[in-house]
Amino acid sequence: MSSPSDYGYRLEYPPVIFPPPAPRRRFPWINLVLLITTAGTTLLAGTYMAHFLPNLREFLFRLHFHPEWLLDGLPFSITLIVILGSHEMGHFLLSRHHRVQASLPYFIPAPNLVGTFGALIFMRGRIRDRRALVDIGAAGPLCGFVVSLFALYVGIQHAQVAPMEAAVGQVLFNPNALEALAFSFWLGPVPAKMIIISPILDAAWVGFFVTMINLLPIGQLDGGHIAYAVFGRRTLWLSWLTLALLIVLSRFWPGWGVFALFVLILMGRRGIQHPPPEHPEVRLDALRWLLALAALLVFLLCFMPQPFTLVEPPGTSLNWISPLS
Repeated sequence: MSSPSDYGYRLEYPPVIFPPPAPRRRFPWINLVLLITTAGTTLLAGTYMAHFLPNLREFLFRLHFHPEWLLDGLPFSITLIVILGSHEMGHFLLSRHHRVQASLPYFIPAPNLVGTFGALIFMRGRIRDRRALVDIGAAGPLCGFVVSLFALYVGIQHAQVAPMEAAVGQVLFNPNALEALAFSFWLGPVPAKMIIISPILDAAWVGFFVTMINLLPIGQLDGGHIAYAVFGRRTLWLSWLTLALLIVLSRFWPGWGVFALFVLILMGRRGIQHPPPEHPEVRLDALRWLLALAALLVFLLCFMPQPFTLVEPPGTSLNWISPLS
């Protein structure tokens, strides 16, 4: 029996191409470790606010002999973790919906007043169009805002009013317009030189503050995504204008200037310019316009020119606007 090679030629078979193996999903150990660490730092922060002592070493010394104090920090820690997690999961779910690769949330522990710098997710690839920009950009702040609203309601139900002298030496959280309306509706007029005490309200305030910061129309912040979907390349001028306004607002709170400088260092000059989506010609529909307007309204309700107030001893000047403890 003859073969093809007997006639002077060989059969060329097409190569067999096997699909690449699916990447193995590794357990998110880093995300879990950061979550546990942030839970610990926010627990300490909530405990410190509940059992405030001007001397931090004295507080840690007493905490060593009174570990039951940590139970008083749980309401603040749990509420804040849920608010931050809902914010980032809003981004995560909408990113997956629009086929943009996104990581699970990375919580950021910090040795500061609230025990954290928030949380973030990483996205790979370009966002498809302007509608996806609005969806992904607005999902996080709106989800976090809704959970913060619920925490605001629960916190007010368990709030207590105490004399200002009880908070001497503390940094208090000044309420935004939404909180001021809620206090007047549910608590009535708060007497002068009195403060509202509630750990869940404190966590709600942090949620509103994080929402406000993220909705600033700068670069690739959530507000930057929404602004680019609305204004296109002209968003670059809006970003520079916002940074200039933050420097002006540093007259009320120096942290605004520090944040503006941090954004410039972190993003750089190119980072302020938002990259265009794959299909910039796709226009916004009515639903996305409503989401953009809702994000703007949320930003205005959460905005505070002076977020913090230091309660000074009697006889010194005090700039106080119905703060929370």
